[in-house]
Amino acid sequence: MKPLSPSLKERKRYILIRVSGIERKEEVAELVAKASSQFLGEFEMAKAGIQFLPETWDKKTRTGIIRVGHKHVDQLRAALALMKEAKVETLRTSGSLKKLKETI
Repeated sequence: MKPLSPSLKERKRYILIRVSGIERKEEVAELVAKASSQFLGEFEMAKAGIQFLPETWDKKTRTGIIRVGHKHVDQLRAALALMKEAKVETLRTSGSLKKLKETI
């Protein structure tokens, strides 16, 4: 099977978030998945490719990074804004994970 050419691969965006009220990365991952599935539905969530990156979670500053497809950034931000369990603030969006890690 031939690998996909770069022009056929989906472009990704990385969103830096700050969560107040939650300290454990497992809880943050669950809340992101729950909020996005409630707002987008399971099919759209799968198309968006939403994924919380647990290795980027910083317990001190309560910041982490979420990966999403470039067409669904606004939808994910809306889903995070409508969360009632915790306050989620989007700090920055970037196409490169390296640039976001520098801002942390």
